[in-house]
Amino acid sequence: MKKTLLLSALVSISFAAAQKTVTLPWSGAITGPTSDAGASYAAGVEDYCKYANAQKMLPGITLNCVTRDDQYNNANTQRNFEDFVGNLNAPVFLGYATGGALQLKSVIQETKIPTLTASYHIGIIDAPDNTYTFLPVSSYSENIVALLEYIAKKERGAKVALIVNPSPFGRDPVVDARKAATRLGLKITDVQEVGGNNLDNTALLKRLEAQGAKYIINQNTAGPVANILKDAKRLNLLGKMQFMGAHYTGGEDLTKLAGDAAKDFIWATSYYLYDEANQPGIQLVKKIGAQFKRGADTIRSVHYTSGMLASAIAIEAMKRAGNNPDAAGVYKGLISMNGSRSFDPGFAVGPVTFSAKDHIGAESLRLLQADATGNFKAITGAQRSAMFQLVHPMK
Repeated sequence: MKKTLLLSALVSISFAAAQKTVTLPWSGAITGPTSDAGASYAAGVEDYCKYANAQKMLPGITLNCVTRDDQYNNANTQRNFEDFVGNLNAPVFLGYATGGALQLKSVIQETKIPTLTASYHIGIIDAPDNTYTFLPVSSYSENIVALLEYIAKKERGAKVALIVNPSPFGRDPVVDARKAATRLGLKITDVQEVGGNNLDNTALLKRLEAQGAKYIINQNTAGPVANILKDAKRLNLLGKMQFMGAHYTGGEDLTKLAGDAAKDFIWATSYYLYDEANQPGIQLVKKIGAQFKRGADTIRSVHYTSGMLASAIAIEAMKRAGNNPDAAGVYKGLISMNGSRSFDPGFAVGPVTFSAKDHIGAESLRLLQADATGNFKAITGAQRSAMFQLVHPMK
C-alpha cells in the first residue's frame, strides 16, 4: 500500500513538473468608455480560456488566463502589454481599443508578439508597418462599405450621414466610407461625433433631417446608438430615416437598451447570434456561459461570442506551435490557418483564414435587421464587400 501511494505521488510530481504554464492575456475596457461592449468581450476571452484548460486542449500546458481592465486608456494598455510580455512571457497578446492598437503598432513590430485585436480597424493591419497584428473578422470599414452598397442598390444618389464615436475607433473608417460613397453615387451630408453622454440628441437629429439625410450609419457602441434611436422615435423620425451600423452598434446589446426604437435597425457583423441555436458555435457559447455561471445578458451578447473567437484563435495557434508555444511558434500557427488548415470554431459566418499577407480572419459578413420582437434576422447571406476591396486594396 505504501509503495502504491509513493508511486502515485511520484507520478503526480512528474506530471506537475512536465506541465508548462503559458499566459493568454487580454487588456481592454471592462469599465470606462465602450465598456458596454468590453465587459462581455473580456468574459468571453476568459471563459473560453478556462474551458480550454478544462478540456486539456493543449497537452502539457496550463493556460494562465488573464484579463485586465485598462479603462479604454492607451497608456494603461501599453503598461499591460509590457507586463504581459516582459514579466509573464506571454507569446501572444489580445488587445481591444483602436487607439491602443495603433499606439502599440511599432512596439508589436519590435517585439514580434502576435496580436489579435477586438478593434476591427483596417488601419491596424495595413502594410508595410504590420507583420504581427491580426483582425479576427472583417473590418469596420468593410461593414460600413457593405451598408453603403446596400443603400446604393435601393436608392442611388441617396443622402447618407455618419454618426461616429469621438475616438480613432469611430473616426478612422470615415476615409473608406467617403471613397466608397463617391464611387457608389451616394452623398455623405455630414459626419458627427457622439460619445456615451449623448442624453439628448434632438439638435443632432434635427440637423440631419434638415440636410435631407435618409440613411444614418453609426460607428459606435450600442449605448450611444440606443439613445439616438429613442430620440428619433420621440421626434417621429424612425419612418423617415433608416438607421444602420457596424459591428459594435447592434445585436441584443442594442435592443435591450433601445427597446422598440431599435425596430428595423440594419446591422453588419461577421458573427452568429445567440438565437441561431442550430449553429454549433452558438451551442458552445451557451454551454460555456452556463458552465461559468455568466448572466443571461452576458451570454446573449455578441461580444461574449467575439471574445471567445479571439481566445479560440490564439489557443489554436498555440496548439499548432507544439510543445513550446513561444511568439515565433504562435505566429507560424496563425499564418498556417488557410486552405485545408483553416480554423472554424463556429462563432463566425465563415472560417478563420490567415497567411503571411492576409491578416483578416473570418472575412465574410451579413446584414441583419431587427424585427418587432427585437431579434435580428439576416437580410443577406454571408458576403464580402466588392466595393471595399476597390477602395482599400490590401497590399
